[in-house]
Amino acid sequence: MAGPGVIFDSKTPISRKGIEPTQVKSIKLISDLDDGAANDGNGTIVEKNGLLFGETYTFKVESYTNGDPKDVNLIKWAVSYTDKETGKFYKNVLKDTFTGDEISITFNDSNGCGNDLNIIAYINDADNEGKLTQFKHNRFRFFDRIKLLNELEARKREPWRINQDDTNTCGPSAIMYSFAKKDKESYATFISDLHRKGNTQFNNYKIDISSDGDLKDIADTNPKTKENFPTTMASCDWIPNTCITDDENVFFDFEGNTKEEASAMTVPSRMKMLSEKLLGFTDVTDNTNLYFRKTGWIWGSTIEDIVELMNAKEEGYEVFLLVNMGLFNDKISGDFAFPQHWIVLENISHAQTDSGYIDITIYTWGRNPKTKYSYNKIRYEVFRTNYFGYVKAK
Repeated sequence: MAGPGVIFDSKTPISRKGIEPTQVKSIKLISDLDDGAANDGNGTIVEKNGLLFGETYTFKVESYTNGDPKDVNLIKWAVSYTDKETGKFYKNVLKDTFTGDEISITFNDSNGCGNDLNIIAYINDADNEGKLTQFKHNRFRFFDRIKLLNELEARKREPWRINQDDTNTCGPSAIMYSFAKKDKESYATFISDLHRKGNTQFNNYKIDISSDGDLKDIADTNPKTKENFPTTMASCDWIPNTCITDDENVFFDFEGNTKEEASAMTVPSRMKMLSEKLLGFTDVTDNTNLYFRKTGWIWGSTIEDIVELMNAKEEGYEVFLLVNMGLFNDKISGDFAFPQHWIVLENISHAQTDSGYIDITIYTWGRNPKTKYSYNKIRYEVFRTNYFGYVKAK
């Protein structure tokens, strides 16, 4: 034993490195949310119900479990979500490390669109501390996701339901019809991704609404307030038709309304390009006239032209016909007729019972090619004076 008066060394106090004695209890959004679809299948629009891609929002810690932390920089932030369509979990989509009791986040992750995002602030336990869940709008935020997916399912079963309605987008409608026939799943994914993420690609054709200010405006269209909007046109038809038409038109802006004509024009070279880049056809021929009927200003098409179309179908080509609207009205058009409309040829032959007629089966305007219409039997003179050629692809 030590004798009286002996002094032992005292231990130096060690700071505790354990768990911070307080945690984040709740956080709040300081910024306003933005309007968009309720995605309830009814087309309901709700005010201030979601976050927007590319916009910045500020969040702040609202309360703690045991008083303020000794240093707010101990607070870390994360944004997580589970993709509703794939089930994949994203633990933290923030690219940088953020600390402090307040954060401003610019939501630039396109895959997060259409999902419920968890904005998390924590000191020790990201899974059990402050969390605020906010919906992030689809890029086409005013178009009901449920309605769009239901429309796509109907078109996967029956591609002829694709319909330009009152817009002058017959070219893209013809391309989408061919796309849905050729590969219905890829067709649906192409449009679904465009609606939700704002970017989509199939084969060598890509649309990215972030690359063009006009496309951004198209994505921000509210069909309930847009002037001259085709209110009966399905969203799954309007979105790709409008984006393709605007993106490929270097001279005019196209907004997808019912009054646009020149800006909606689909020239044959564009049909050829879409057949190659989007549809993936490798054998594509443009055999059209824009200013004169197929074989001349006066004479129009010949019997040989009809035989050529018959052979193209027998050889397995997808055939897009360029015609004047007189074809549908039993009208022999005059010398100054001009091309107005793209249709998809399913079958053509000389009429077996009526001399001077042709039998023709086509896709146009969301009509079932198997249903009989007045234009299924056309006088040869009507066809001859309204036919401006074809783009064929396989």
